[in-house]
Amino acid sequence: MKIAMVSEHASPLAALGEADAGGQNVHVAALALGLARLGHEVDVYTRRDDPQLLERVPLGPGATVVHVPAGPPSHLPKDALLPHMDAFADWMADDWARTGDPQIVHGHFWMSGLAALRAGRCRGVPVVQTFHALGSVKRRHQRAADTSPAERLLLEHRVATEAAAVVATCSDEVDELRRMGVPTHHVQVVPCGVDTSHFTPSGRRSDLLPRAGRPRLLAVGRLVERKGFDLAVRALADLPDAELVVVGGPPADKLEADPEARRLRSLAAELGVADRLVLTGQLPHAELPALYRSADVVLAVPWYEPFGITPLEAAACGRPVVGAAVGGLLDSVDDGVTGRLVPPRDVPALVAAVRELLDVPDEAAAMGRRARARAVEQFDWSVVAARTEKVLDAIARGTGIPSSRAPGWLEEHTLEVEAGIRSLLRQGEVVRAWGERLATTLVGGGRLLAAGNGGSAAEAQHLTAELVGRWSTDRRPLSAIALCAETSSLTAILNDYGPDEVFARQVEAHGRAGDVLVLLSTSGTSSNVLHAAKRGLDAGLQVWAMTGPGPNPLAGLADEALVVDAPSTAAVQEVQLVAIHAVCAALDAALERRGLMQSGPVCRQAS
Repeated sequence: MKIAMVSEHASPLAALGEADAGGQNVHVAALALGLARLGHEVDVYTRRDDPQLLERVPLGPGATVVHVPAGPPSHLPKDALLPHMDAFADWMADDWARTGDPQIVHGHFWMSGLAALRAGRCRGVPVVQTFHALGSVKRRHQRAADTSPAERLLLEHRVATEAAAVVATCSDEVDELRRMGVPTHHVQVVPCGVDTSHFTPSGRRSDLLPRAGRPRLLAVGRLVERKGFDLAVRALADLPDAELVVVGGPPADKLEADPEARRLRSLAAELGVADRLVLTGQLPHAELPALYRSADVVLAVPWYEPFGITPLEAAACGRPVVGAAVGGLLDSVDDGVTGRLVPPRDVPALVAAVRELLDVPDEAAAMGRRARARAVEQFDWSVVAARTEKVLDAIARGTGIPSSRAPGWLEEHTLEVEAGIRSLLRQGEVVRAWGERLATTLVGGGRLLAAGNGGSAAEAQHLTAELVGRWSTDRRPLSAIALCAETSSLTAILNDYGPDEVFARQVEAHGRAGDVLVLLSTSGTSSNVLHAAKRGLDAGLQVWAMTGPGPNPLAGLADEALVVDAPSTAAVQEVQLVAIHAVCAALDAALERRGLMQSGPVCRQAS
């Protein structure tokens, strides 16, 4: 599909952490790139706020940012943009007339929805809308401090009812739309996402901010009052051994001029905790995973939160979250499983939840591991992109939004497997090359070693069985060993050398230079598999990886990799089985071309 995304104030190219730059910028950028990876052509329309900006700027393969000349080419607060939305929409419609209409337009934020509807009516393009935040919620919590245009609630209702579909980011948003009087038959919940290959539990900890020997609490987000950073500062007074690091806002050298930074520092001084509060200001995106890893507990305690990406980033880094039980956090934090939820603006409850995790570090670590697993399964951007694609495709085809009931597991899983198969088809040349090289190696006296954990162990055994046995027709047996099937070796090595050596030591024992080592891992992060890869490389083996979505450590370490871009572990494993069969078929085809299928012993037909 050709997809137009509209994000009038939140450019995917903007720096994060400033007043109007935050989670929506991340969401739009990641979703655009995710949809492009699925094979779509994506243009993201955002307002030009600098005269030096080019009209079109590549965001990544298949995705482009288009700067729309609507209003002055300078920064304006987002609440001042409404008068420019008609001009925005008209320029966008003219651009479609010049470059070709998209099949679907996806509005992000309510003013983007207005522009999308106007341009869509002009060009006959259907509209899907994501609000990111609803004015009724903002007005309820901010009251007189709400600077939104007076007509926002009326216009949001219009966008929600006129759009062909609404993609809500959490279940709480669906309830709010019902309270607004919006019919929800056309509403689907697709959460925000997180890059689980960037935000990982393993890796360095922050060099920017070394630990001071105290438990570390971390809070990340824009420096605005509703994010509740003051609640975290107040909690610090009752957590005398802890330090609080707050990341966000303007760069560090401009914090003194920031009203919220000054307010937080003043409050800390008043409470006697100024020596345990660190405001870092804006940090590069690349530094955030290391900083999350340096924390014992991550806090997310806003007054309200349409979704909130910070809890997902923390979860992906394997850190437990103590969050306010509001908005999207009700979906992103599984209370008692991946973290704790507390009533909003309740400092004693916040203190109790944090103390509970700091006092029982083993349980906090277990919550972090469960949080990581849940982030990969439910919130990785590949999952979010695939679910969004389903809605956009249905509206573009005119078939209507899928049933508002939650789709069954089988329907969801079928879509996940289809996404994985598409990614495998794009790697057909790798499959064919592996078949050719296996034919050369195995017929020449070499062998294949294979290993993996859990379901991947079963697939490693499946691969070796196809080689020692046969794939489709009789042929000579080929030397192949599944390292995960050698239980006596596994248990002996585990007992004497530890888990990281269970495959690596067998690679060292059985592998010879030129042999092929195939390592399977859905995450690409399993420590024992990574150790096996390193040992194989050191010994001169050809190391091939079959992994889930990349980039990941195993794919980066191996000589070559087949990367299955599917959103769930189950889907990755099932597509990996298809990949194994495809490699076997390529191997047999190579042997057939060389006239080697029947050389050596041949299996007898069963009588």
